[in-house]
Amino acid sequence: SEASEERQKTAERPAVGDGQPEHLPEVEAAPADAPEAPGSTKHGTETGMQDLVEDLHERRDRAKLGGGEEKIAIQHERGKLTARERLDLLCDEGSFVELGIHGGPHSSQRAMEGREAPADGVITGWGQVDSRPCAIAAYDFTVMAGSMGMTGELKVTRLREMALQKRMPMIWLLDSAGARIQEATGSLFAGSGHLFREEVTMSGVIPLVAAMMGPCAAGTAYVPGLSDFVPMVVGQGAMALAGPHLTKAVTGEDISMEELGGAKVHCRKSGVGDLEVADDEEC
Repeated sequence: SEASEERQKTAERPAVGDGQPEHLPEVEAAPADAPEAPGSTKHGTETGMQDLVEDLHERRDRAKLGGGEEKIAIQHERGKLTARERLDLLCDEGSFVELGIHGGPHSSQRAMEGREAPADGVITGWGQVDSRPCAIAAYDFTVMAGSMGMTGELKVTRLREMALQKRMPMIWLLDSAGARIQEATGSLFAGSGHLFREEVTMSGVIPLVAAMMGPCAAGTAYVPGLSDFVPMVVGQGAMALAGPHLTKAVTGEDISMEELGGAKVHCRKSGVGDLEVADDEEC
C-alpha cells in the first residue's frame, strides 16, 4: 500500500549525523598561500589607534568650550554661569553622562553651512541629583544664544523619551533665544508641537522642572509654561513669546525683558513662575 511504501522510504533515510547530506557543498581546503593567524596580537600604542583616541578627546574638549573663551567671558560679565558650570553645580560630582556631545547643525540646514555650533547649543544627558537619577537639558547661551536647532531638539526629544521611560525627573536649565531663525523652515520651529504633547503626557508621571536662568523667548518659553516647578533668577530669568526688540517693532513700545516677562511678572502676577532666587547658585 502507499502507507507502507512511505514508511519504508522514511526508514531508508539517513539519520541526522549519520553522514553529510548530499545537497550540502563540500568544504574547500584553505589555499596554500593563505596567511596564518598571528602568534600574538597588538595592543596599546602598537595598534595605531592612539592618534584617533587623542583626536576624539580633542574634539570633545573643543565642544565643551561651547562658543569659546570670549563668549564665556561675556557670560560671566553678565553675572551668569555657563551651561556646563550649572551642570557641575546641579549634579553629584562625576555623575553626569552626556548624550550627543558631537552633535552639530543638521546637514539639511543649508543656512548653517560652514557655521560652528558645538553640541548644537544644548547639553543633554543624565546625572545624579542628591543621589537620584535625573534627565537634564542645559541650553548654552554661548552657542548662538542657546537657540533651538534641529539637531539639538532631536537630542532633547530623545532625552524626554528616556526620562519618561525610566521614570526620571526631567530638568531644563533655560538660557535661550528660542527657536533658531536660520533653521525655522527645516526644524519646524524646533518641533514645538511634539514638545507640547510630550510635556502634557509627562506631567503627573514624572516631575518637570524648568529653571529660568536667562532670557527665553518663544520655543523655550513654552517649556516652563507646561512644567510643574519653575524657579526664576531675578534680573536674569525671563520668558515671553517675543523679546523687547520684536515687541517694539510691532507695538512701538519700549520695554525691558524684565518688565516683559521677568521673575516679578511671572512669580507675582501670572503664576507661571514658582520661586524667585538671587542667582544661578541658589537656583
